[in-house]
Amino acid sequence: MKKLIFIGLAFLILTLIGNNVFGFTVGNEIVSVGDLKHEVLLKCGEPKSKETIGYIDRIVSDERIRVMKIEEWIVAVTSYGKTYYYSLVFEGNELKEIKPAGED
Repeated sequence: MKKLIFIGLAFLILTLIGNNVFGFTVGNEIVSVGDLKHEVLLKCGEPKSKETIGYIDRIVSDERIRVMKIEEWIVAVTSYGKTYYYSLVFEGNELKEIKPAGED
């Protein structure tokens, strides 16, 4: 019975996560949600593409609102002779989302 509950719980968690990835490796470096743009650039190099996909308002204080650009970068990572592509979504300067975007 415990094994069945564990399997059901694991399935539920994986379903909720979907295609989101929390991080990936580039050589000896790890790119993960929460990294800053300059850190990702140092680890991955220039992205294959950069697109502005929107803007978001963040309330900083009662009287101040910060508008941040939402950008999607496509980066390529080669591992064991295969190239993998990832979609990285930044809000302002912070990496918020990582999704697989195909492979060669």
